[in-house]
Amino acid sequence: MRPLTSTFAARQLGAWSVIALGAAVGRFFGPSARGAIESLAALRLGVHAIATLGVPGAATFRVARDPASIGRVASTALGLSLAVGTAAALAVGAWAWSHPSAYAPVGLWAVLVFAASVPPILLTQMEGGVLLGAERIGAWNALTVVNRGLVFPLIALAWFPPLRVVETIVVGLAAAELATAATALAFVRREAPLRVRVDLPLVRELAGYGGVAWVQGMLTWAVLRSDVLLLGALGGTAELGQFAAAGIAREMVFFLPWIAGMLLFPRVAKASAAAGSSSPGESALRGPGTRALPKALGPKGIAVVLGAAVLLFAFAGPFVVGIHGREFAPAAPVVRVLVPSALLMSWGSLLVQEMLGRGAPALTWISPGAAFVVTVVGNLYAIPRYGALGTAWVALAASAVLLAFARVGVARARARDGATPAAAGPTGGAA
Repeated sequence: MRPLTSTFAARQLGAWSVIALGAAVGRFFGPSARGAIESLAALRLGVHAIATLGVPGAATFRVARDPASIGRVASTALGLSLAVGTAAALAVGAWAWSHPSAYAPVGLWAVLVFAASVPPILLTQMEGGVLLGAERIGAWNALTVVNRGLVFPLIALAWFPPLRVVETIVVGLAAAELATAATALAFVRREAPLRVRVDLPLVRELAGYGGVAWVQGMLTWAVLRSDVLLLGALGGTAELGQFAAAGIAREMVFFLPWIAGMLLFPRVAKASAAAGSSSPGESALRGPGTRALPKALGPKGIAVVLGAAVLLFAFAGPFVVGIHGREFAPAAPVVRVLVPSALLMSWGSLLVQEMLGRGAPALTWISPGAAFVVTVVGNLYAIPRYGALGTAWVALAASAVLLAFARVGVARARARDGATPAAAGPTGGAA
C-alpha cells in the first residue's frame, strides 16, 4: 500500500476515534467534561511540543540523510525520552496538585495518572521520528492504530454504568499511551540494537537543527492549541466544550495536508542528501540533472480537502448536533469560521514542512511565531467579548499570518537552492 494511502487510513482511524471519544464524553458527561478532556488533550500536545526538545524532527532528518546512524539515534532518543519524560511528568503533576480544580469535573487523582503517562508519550514521539526517518511507514502508522484503536473499547467501558465516570476516560487514555510506547520499542528493535543511553556527541551534532525543530514544534502547538487553553481559562469549560465540538471540523479539513506534510519532510531531507548537500542548509537542487524534490498534494488530494471543507461549511449545524447532541448547536457558527482557517493553516503547514526538509531556515519558526502572537493578543481581546466564536475568528487571522510568512520562507529557500515551485512545491504529484 502506498505510504500516503496507508497513512491516510491510519489517521482516519485516529480522527474518527477522536470524534467518537468527543461525542461519547459530550453525551455521557456534558459540555464541561468535554472541555476538560479537550484541555488534557491540549496539554498532551503541549508536552509533546515542549518536552521532546525537537528530537523527533532531528531524528527523522538525521536518519533520512544517514540511515547507518539509526542505532545511535534510536538509543539516544530512548535515553532522552525517559530522562526528560520523568522530569516533565513531575512538573505536570506538581502543577495539577497545586491547581486541583483546573480540570474539573475530572478528579485530581486521574489527572495525576495522566501526568504519569508523559514518559511513554515522549518515547513514542521520539522513536516514531526514528521510524519515519527510516521510511518504516507501516510501523510508524501502527503507533497511531494502537493508540487510537484503543479508544473504542475505552468508550465501551465508559458506557458500562458502573464505570460511567469521566475518570474512566482519562485513565484509559493513559493506558493507551503506555501500550503505544511498548509498540514503538518493539518496532525500533527490529531496525537496530537499542539500549538506554544519551550519546552526547550526537546530541551536540543535532543541537542546531533540533533547536529550530523544537522551537517550530512548540510554536506550532501554541498556534493550534493555546486558543483552547486560553478559552478554557477565560471563557470556562462550557464555552470550551462548544469550541472543541466545532474544532473537529478544523481537524478534518487539516487532516490530509497534515499527513502529506509529515511524509514530505523526510522525503525532502533524503532527496537533499542524495543531491549532494554537505550540510542541512545547503542546496537540495543545484543545476540540471539533480533529482527533483518530492511533492505533497496533487489535484486529487486538493479536491478531497476542498470537498470536505465545502460540506462542513454547508452542513455545520447538522454536523455538530449529529455528533454531540442539541446542547452543542451554538457551535455551528464556529465551524463556519474554523473551516477556512483550516484551509489556510493546511497550506502554511505544507510550506513549513518543506522548509524543515530543506534544513530549517529561520522562517521555519518565525512563521508559527508570528501566528502565535496573533493568537495570544487576539484571544485576550476576543474571548471576554465573543467567547468561542471570537476564538475562531482569531484562529482564522493567525492562519493567514502563518501562511504569509511561510510563503516568503519557501520562496527564499527555493531561490537559494535553485529550485522552481514546479519542482519542489507543496502541491503536485499523484496524491
